Formats: sequence, C-alpha cells, structure tokens
Amino acid sequence: MRKMTLLLVSFCAFANAQFSSPGNGTSYTLASLSAAAPTVLVNNGTGYTLTADLTLSATDKLTISEDTTLKVNSGVAIFVYGEYKTTAGNFTITASDIAAPYRGIRFEEGSLAEMKNTRIEYGGGVRVLTATPFLMDNCILYKNNNSGSTNLASSAALALFQGTGHVVKNSQFLENSRAGINSGASGTVSIDIINNYFYGNNTDNGNYPQINMGPGGVDSTRVLNNVVTGNRAILRAGGISVSGLLGGTNRFRIQGNTVKDNRYGITHQGGGSSGIIINNIIENNNTENNPNLGGSGISLTGTQKVIVRNNQIRGNLWGITVLSNAIIDLGIVEDPGNNIFKNNGNSGNTVAFFNNTPNLVNAIGNCWREDELSNDTMVQSVIGSLNPNTVTFKPYNCAESLAVSDVSKSTMKIYPNPSKNHFFLETENAGNIVIQDLSGKVVHSAIVNKGKNEINTNLQSGVYIITQQSEGKKSNTKLIIK
Repeated sequence: MRKMTLLLVSFCAFANAQFSSPGNGTSYTLASLSAAAPTVLVNNGTGYTLTADLTLSATDKLTISEDTTLKVNSGVAIFVYGEYKTTAGNFTITASDIAAPYRGIRFEEGSLAEMKNTRIEYGGGVRVLTATPFLMDNCILYKNNNSGSTNLASSAALALFQGTGHVVKNSQFLENSRAGINSGASGTVSIDIINNYFYGNNTDNGNYPQINMGPGGVDSTRVLNNVVTGNRAILRAGGISVSGLLGGTNRFRIQGNTVKDNRYGITHQGGGSSGIIINNIIENNNTENNPNLGGSGISLTGTQKVIVRNNQIRGNLWGITVLSNAIIDLGIVEDPGNNIFKNNGNSGNTVAFFNNTPNLVNAIGNCWREDELSNDTMVQSVIGSLNPNTVTFKPYNCAESLAVSDVSKSTMKIYPNPSKNHFFLETENAGNIVIQDLSGKVVHSAIVNKGKNEINTNLQSGVYIITQQSEGKKSNTKLIIK
C-alpha cells in the first residue's frame, strides 16, 4: 500500500509540474500568469523562471508588457493555442543554463501571434504551425540549437509551415545551429522577409542556407532588403534558397538584398516556379570552394521563368548558372538586364554565365566584365553553354565601342588622356556630350562647341566612355581618369 501511495504522489507531482491555462477567455500578463501558476512560472523579483511546460489554451491571451527576462529550464517548452502579443520594449527569453537549452516555443494551429522587441536565445527555436498571419518585428534569434530531436523547431531558428500574410522584419538571426528562417517543403507559406540581418547561421555546418523557404503558392515569398552574410569558417552555409522541390505553384521576389561570404548566393529549384531577382549585391559566395557542389551567385534549376535584373554579381565561383531546363530572362531590348559581373571564376576560368540547358537565353544589356572595355570575343570568353549559340548577349554594356547603329567614327580628340579631371576635347562639330561609367550610368554632361573645349569633372579614378551627339550622329571614345 505504501508503494502505491508513493507512485500516486509521484504521478500527481508530475501532473502538477506543468500548467495549462483554463481556455475560458482569460487574459494574462507575466505577473498574473505567475500568480496563477507560481511554481511553474516563478517570479524572482527581477525576472521570471519557467520550470515546466506552459500551454496557453485557445481563447486565452498572454500579453508581454514588462521589460524583463524569462529564463526557461532545460527540456521545457511553451505551447500557444490562444493569442500571444508583445507590447514590451525589451523582452528576453533565454535558457536558465545556456549549456542546457530549453525545447523552444510552438505556435499551434489557430493561434494568433505578434512577437516584437524580443531576444530569443539558447533554446530550440520558434515553430509556427498556424495559418493565421504571424508577425515578428525587431527581434533577435541567437544561438538557438535546432539539432536536438526533442526541440520544437528542428530545422531553423524560426520555422513556418503554412499560411499567408506572415511578416518577419527588422530582426536579426545570428549563429543559430541550422537555418535562420525556413518553411516546409510541402506546406505553402507566403511571407515578407524584410530588412533583416542574417549572420553565421548553420553552425552545425550542414547543407542549410541561412534563408531556406519552400513554396510561396499563388501569393509570394518576398525576400526584400536583407543582409545575409556567412561566417567563412562555416563552409556549407548557403545564402538564400526559395524552392518548390515537391512541385506545385511557387511565386517569389528576391530584391535589394546583400548576400556575401556564403557557400552560394541565391538558389531556386522547382518546375512550378516563377519569380524576379532584382537589385541584389551578390559577392564572394565561395566558402566551400568546390565548383561541382555550388558557388553560384545565382543558380536556377527547373524553373518556369525567372527575370533577373540590376544585380551586382562579383567574386563567386560562378556568376549565374541555369540547369535542368530552367528558363531565365537576363534582358531583352525593351528591358535590358543591367546586371554587372566581375571575377566570378573557378579552376582558372572566369564564368559570368553558364547555360546548362538547351533553352535559348536572352541576356541583352549586361556588363559582363566590370571595369573593362569588352569586345565580343572578351564577352564570349566568360559565357558558357551546353549548346553553342544559345545565349543572345548583344548589345551589352561595358562595351569597347557602343553598339549603336548610327555611331560614326570618332571625331573627338581628348587630351591629356589619362587626366586628373581636367582635360580638353576637340571636335569637328558643336553638340552635346555625356560621360558614362562602365555600368552605363551618366556621371557628367555638357554642351560643347566646334573646336577646342575645356572640360572639368569630379570623377573617381577609372575608365569612362564619352559620347558626343551632333547633327543626328553619335561618336564615342574612352576617357581614363587617374
């Protein structure tokens, strides 16, 4: 009888070791929740400690209004079925012992969640199962361990699985063990990932990009104005992946990001996908340094159509690669690409673009060799293809001579050339001039008279093109500023 009594007492102690709110519409703060469950959420006077699992039931609400710290014991988790909201300006969720992480936070299906101004560290990450729009704003996710089998977010510091209208903005994802943020391969997640900073995620050094999103559906995955920087000691961490590996519809927009020092820059796979990659800086994504395993600034596999415009792509093992029947639009006459390539190379070869498909590719209006005045042979040397004559690259920027039908033989004389922003221009006809850098940007313009003209500029050292327009004709020549 005594043994049975001890077992019953032990069972009751276990049952009382966790707390579930009543599910009757109760609204809590941390202080009132601690009063309701004083042994589970312990108020230490200067902060709180969660000693056992906490479940916020459906219809109940928890508002984090205190600037405080919540320490969570090892193996403990938070489950939210109701409404969770942060109004505090500075809230931290951390492990009671940073060497023994807690299991994490899970927002269950049907829950409502706004996480703001919160630092989440040394736990098992944040798992979002709800289809209701989830908001994360001005948060820091630092050193979350996603590799444990009992942790709630096993693949990323922030893992989402379904729904539209999610927003993650103004936040930092730092040195988490796997991806900073991801979504599942099968569930459709449309999300705006805006103005965030990612650094050194995937400390496990597995095959995980820092942003690893699955299909966005008919709506979109939008990755906008983020900085995604790798720790070069972590060889296998990629930059941004937005893929639909299991098929279905996928729309995406990747715009205004800086992606550098990763295994690769931006990648996409999936036959049901289309998207836009525009205005990104993609540099030195070559950490694994194996061209057979990655290293592309942009890599597309099997996509329906991706429009690529105004990107700066430098220092990767490959500039852009397309594979498995992927379709890419790198620029047409009416809408030139204006992408800039420089020093994307491996095994002694520079490869700005490689078409590993049988498809024809329009790639008009790009600068294939930044800081060089290129001719056709020079451009062709940095473009590769599975089949010859599949890439239409003319006309192009950074050209040795402008590809304009009415360009006449230059009638201008420039001296001294090189110069230090002060030079003379002699021309046979009056007209106007523009000076462009090698990306095509106009940096100076002026009216010139027949004969000798004194020109003063304020340009940085480099190579420029002067074009004169006179009597309906154009002529051009090279200008070097020391």
